[in-house]
Amino acid sequence: MDKKYNWSKWLLAFIFAVAVITVYKTFDNLANVFGAIGSFINLLMPFIIGAILAFFLYPACKKVEEFFSRSKRKKISESKKGLSVLVVYAAFILIIVLAISLLMPRLSASVAEFVKRLPEYMDEINAFIITQAEKGGIFDFLDTNQIAQFLSFENLYNIFFRGNWNVYMEGVKGVTSTVASWFMGIIICAYILNERDSLFYMGRKLSGAVIKKDTMNKISHYVSEISSIFYKFFFGKAIDSIIIGIIALIGFIIIDVPYALLMAVITLLFNMIPYFGPIIGAIPVVVVTLLVNDIYSAIWTLLFIIVLQQVDSNIIGPKILGDSVGVSPFWVIFAILVFGGLFGVTGMIIGVPAIAAIRMLLLDYLDDKELQPKSVATKDETK
Repeated sequence: MDKKYNWSKWLLAFIFAVAVITVYKTFDNLANVFGAIGSFINLLMPFIIGAILAFFLYPACKKVEEFFSRSKRKKISESKKGLSVLVVYAAFILIIVLAISLLMPRLSASVAEFVKRLPEYMDEINAFIITQAEKGGIFDFLDTNQIAQFLSFENLYNIFFRGNWNVYMEGVKGVTSTVASWFMGIIICAYILNERDSLFYMGRKLSGAVIKKDTMNKISHYVSEISSIFYKFFFGKAIDSIIIGIIALIGFIIIDVPYALLMAVITLLFNMIPYFGPIIGAIPVVVVTLLVNDIYSAIWTLLFIIVLQQVDSNIIGPKILGDSVGVSPFWVIFAILVFGGLFGVTGMIIGVPAIAAIRMLLLDYLDDKELQPKSVATKDETK
């Protein structure tokens, strides 16, 4: 009697063999794999930038859309989504244009002036070291001739620029590509915001084809919670940093810090990094003040920055941010060090809300031994 041949075990064996070969070839060609992944990510970079911008502009669109929905004029209420995108996007572009037109010329002039006078500053550093060594000061044990030769502007120029034109050209190419990606990303952002409902619908449909409805509801809940954490942190930190930047600019002008606007912008940007950001941002400000003015001006500048950061930490920050992420200082420092080590400055900025989101997921899992949102659990219990 003929027996039905069992093809299933041979099919599983074939799939297993293909999987083993695929894994082996992947690890055998990691450089090519990562190169292909990097090229693919660079190709999608305008869409990634557009999606990130749309993510942060989405709450404003919802608020404006709710405002237009209350209008008594039928045409306005019916076109509320398009009008909200138009208003928010126009405001966003206006802010960018104003920032570029008002800040960039002054910042560019400050950077150009600093670069122009850099040889003078390097000569002053060399003279200071040689003077201290001659007086038997702190540099007495050093070979001042070698230090002076190394710190000379010509030597530093040869190290960083001459002979490295390929690196320089690659850097210019990278900057150009980044600018183009951001330009396209800003345009794509408008389309994402305008078509957000259809994109959400498509995403839920595709996910629903492979994910159960209950699981999909849980995912939606946690996506909303994580988005809320990121919104609260970034918007609060941005407002806080802008206030600190304005106060820093006023203070720098009063105490005659050189390139006051540039130094205030540096302070503002680094203030986005919790704990370590203000310390890192203070270093170039104090060093430039020391180079351009004198040690007394640098000391006054350092004291002003310390007072400003104490005011921010104890008054301004808590008023604006509150307990927006709900993590202790230990986990904030942990997030900055770990994410900063993995992803650089970007990781230092996103590390705190990311660790807050991970903490929320872990607490929910440890409570019920599964990811079960409290609101979902309560709803299920009432049925």
